[in-house]
Amino acid sequence: MNLAIHYYPTQNLVEYERNPRKNDDVVNRMCASIREFGFRIPIVAKSDGTVVDGHLRLKAARKLGMESIPVVLSDNLSDGQTKAFRLLANQSANWAKWDDELLKVEIQELEDLQFDLRACLQT
Repeated sequence: MNLAIHYYPTQNLVEYERNPRKNDDVVNRMCASIREFGFRIPIVAKSDGTVVDGHLRLKAARKLGMESIPVVLSDNLSDGQTKAFRLLANQSANWAKWDDELLKVEIQELEDLQFDLRACLQT
């Protein structure tokens, strides 16, 4: 399957009304991430603009005044697959565990580079 990235106006994207993830309190953190790294992870949405994954990124993009953002369309998913993917996309990062020793090495190297870690590491 080849994925195509489309650019949608942020005003044409619609948040899924029953999105179970509550994220209003971390929008500023996502804004900081987008300012630092750019908008690197596309939104997943239906062609009608309904967001499947990326509600937090969309909120941050709107707050930053971005007029359009990258979108990967998921029209090939059934309604059931869409609902399941929405949950999977939000849960899968929690499946993995950190290797604390390797994490320390990465953080130390970033500190040595004088990289400001505040936007990345706030919890």
